[in-house]
Amino acid sequence: MSVASAASQVNLDFLINDLGLRQVSNTSVFRKGNIFVISPSVQNKSNTFELGESLMKKYNHEKDEGYLLIRVKDKFLMAKLHSFQRKMMTSETEKSTKSKPSFWKFNVIESIIPRIENSGDRELMYKIQSPTPKQLITFFNKMD
Repeated sequence: MSVASAASQVNLDFLINDLGLRQVSNTSVFRKGNIFVISPSVQNKSNTFELGESLMKKYNHEKDEGYLLIRVKDKFLMAKLHSFQRKMMTSETEKSTKSKPSFWKFNVIESIIPRIENSGDRELMYKIQSPTPKQLITFFNKMD
């Protein structure tokens, strides 16, 4: 297993076993009924993650209750996906390469009040919640 794929497996068992989410294929998308979760893993020194346009196309904010649940080392950061998408995923900050479809890149800023910065525009910031695993279990299991 490569280092990158090993890093992406961090806390995967928690999402599946404790939160009752079902992983969609081998992606960072998880579902539980009408709950839609994108859960990137941030295990690199620069605290970055990317969200691709192809992943976002799977999300329908009118039908699904969407959440961004970022796995950062041994903790989680959570935001409502539609709100995050509207503020942080602008056409001006969208990137693409010849080998990669459109995506957005973000930095996690760990502090007392954690936040996400858009790599394409550092002025674009989003304050994000840092729930405990117990709070996440309560939240996702009340949705059964």
